[in-house]
Amino acid sequence: MGSLVVIGKWFLLSLAGMSLACWAGCGWLAHRRRAGHRNRVGRPAAFGMGVLAMLLTLVTAADLVNAYYGYLPRVDDVIGVKSWPTGSAREAVAPAPPHPDGSVIDLLVPGTHSGFGVKEAKQALVYLPPQYFTEPHVRFPVVYLLHGSPGVPVDWYRAGRAAQVGALLAGVGRPAILVAPRLSHGWLDDSECVDRPGENIETYLIDDVISTVDRRLRAIADRADRIFVGMSAGGFCALNLGLRHRDLVETIIDMSGMSKPTHDGGMVGLFGNRPDLALVVAANTPARYAATLPPFPPMRVWLDCGHGDHEALGDTEAMARALGERPGFDVVLRLRPGGHDFGVWRPALRDSLLWAVPPGVTIRPA
Repeated sequence: MGSLVVIGKWFLLSLAGMSLACWAGCGWLAHRRRAGHRNRVGRPAAFGMGVLAMLLTLVTAADLVNAYYGYLPRVDDVIGVKSWPTGSAREAVAPAPPHPDGSVIDLLVPGTHSGFGVKEAKQALVYLPPQYFTEPHVRFPVVYLLHGSPGVPVDWYRAGRAAQVGALLAGVGRPAILVAPRLSHGWLDDSECVDRPGENIETYLIDDVISTVDRRLRAIADRADRIFVGMSAGGFCALNLGLRHRDLVETIIDMSGMSKPTHDGGMVGLFGNRPDLALVVAANTPARYAATLPPFPPMRVWLDCGHGDHEALGDTEAMARALGERPGFDVVLRLRPGGHDFGVWRPALRDSLLWAVPPGVTIRPA
C-alpha cells in the first residue's frame, strides 16, 4: 500500500466517486425520513453518512491540490514513511556497511555564522552515493538542493525522487553528494534565501552549510565541483546566490524560478525597512545585474521550465537570453510540457544533473 500513487487519475476518480456515493446516500436517507420511514437507526445513519461524505469531499479536494503540485505522490509520503534508503550520520565519518542504492542521512548544520536556529538547521537531508561507502578514501562533488516555498528539504526526496536520481548518477559513474538544507523557519515562510530581519539565509547557506559539508563529509571543496539546484522560489535562490557567489560555485540549475525577488509583503516585508533598500533589492535581482556580469570565473547555467508555467516562463527565457549573451557563460535552456509543479521538476532534476556532472568526472582521493 505504501507505494500506491495517490495523485493518479483513477485514484482521484475513486475518491470523487465515493464522495458522490455518500452524498447520494445522505439524500436517500433524508428522502426516507421525509416519507415517514422513521426508525431508531435513521438519524444516526444519516448523521454518519453526512460526516463521511464531508470527510471524503475534503480528502478529495486536498488530493486534487496535491495532484496539481505533486508534493506527496505516494501513500508513504502522505503518512510520513520514508521510501528511500536511510542511515545514520555516524556512517558518513566512520566505516559503514555497503549501501547499494546509497543512503540518506540527517546532517546537523548549526548556524554558527548566520545565527539561524539549530532547531531548523538540523533538518538538512544528505544523500550519500554507494561509492561513498565502498571507496572510503575518495571525495565527491556536491549538489545543493534548494527547496521552494511552500516547501521543506524532504520535498526533494518525496516528490523530487532525489535519492533515486542520486542512485542513477552513481550507476552511470557520476556519483555525487546531494545536500538539501533547511532554508526557512517554516513550510510557508518565503525567505528567498536572502539575509533579512530574523533569518540570514544567504549567510547560512554560504558560510554555514558549505563549510559544514566540506568539513564533515568527503566533499570536493572546489567551485568546479559545487552545483546549486533550486525549483520555484528555490530556483531564484540557486540563480541569485550562484551568481552572487561565483567564487564558490560554478554550476547553477534554476527550475521554474523567477529572476527577481518576490514576497507577499513586498520588498520591505522581505528585507525590512532600511535606508539602502533600493540598493539591496537591485543587488538581489538577477534580471537587473545579469547584463553587467564579468566573464570570469566561468559559469554553467541550466534553465528549465514548463511551457504552461507562464509567469516563470517569461523570466526563464529572458534570463537565458541575458546570460547567453555574456562571455564566460555556458547556458542551456530546456522547456518541457507541464506547469509549475513536480511533474516538471522531477525530470528536470534528473536531466540537469546528468548534464551538470558529466561522464568521466574525476573523483579525487581524500
